[in-house]
Amino acid sequence: MTIQENKDSNAIGGSVSRPDPYDVCPVYESRQFMLRLVLPEDAEDLLVCYSNPEAQPIFNSDNCTSDFLYSSLDDMKRCIEEWIDAYKKKDYTRFSIIDKQNNKAVGTVEIFGSDENQGYSVLRIDILPQYENQEHLNELLCIADSFFLDFGCYRIVTKAIPEAAERIKALTKHGYTHYPENDEWKRKDYYIKRRTQ
Repeated sequence: MTIQENKDSNAIGGSVSRPDPYDVCPVYESRQFMLRLVLPEDAEDLLVCYSNPEAQPIFNSDNCTSDFLYSSLDDMKRCIEEWIDAYKKKDYTRFSIIDKQNNKAVGTVEIFGSDENQGYSVLRIDILPQYENQEHLNELLCIADSFFLDFGCYRIVTKAIPEAAERIKALTKHGYTHYPENDEWKRKDYYIKRRTQ
């Protein structure tokens, strides 16, 4: 995996400081995928994902204003506008997942929240059913490890319902553990990975 990003030198002691991802959004690449900030021109491709009734149950719409099941291009365009607006406000970042083989957006990844106070960052991965397998999800989870440093995350949580067997296998293989409801976290079907450095 390569990460396309700029690293600025900190004048104090010559140490390296990471750029603010809300100033310049990082672009990530793996063997199969490129992740970059969602764009309005992704609407037609993403509608294929977000109108798919097989994919929708796996989407994580907790605390969202929509269930992310869209049937029209106009609805998809409005959703993308909201995602871009949220990025400009530094609320969260929604990346398009580009399949490098056909240059199409096949889903999205969101990282919500930075953890300056040792809180939680929520990772959402919405993708077409043909990519909902360990191989492809593992690539995306490898990319998501970059969010620990790039977005200042300490604990990343992500949802996987029991029916999402391939996702659960990919998560556990990649160091995520089931995170039951507790005094801090009041939602079901989540998995957690903690920053190790």
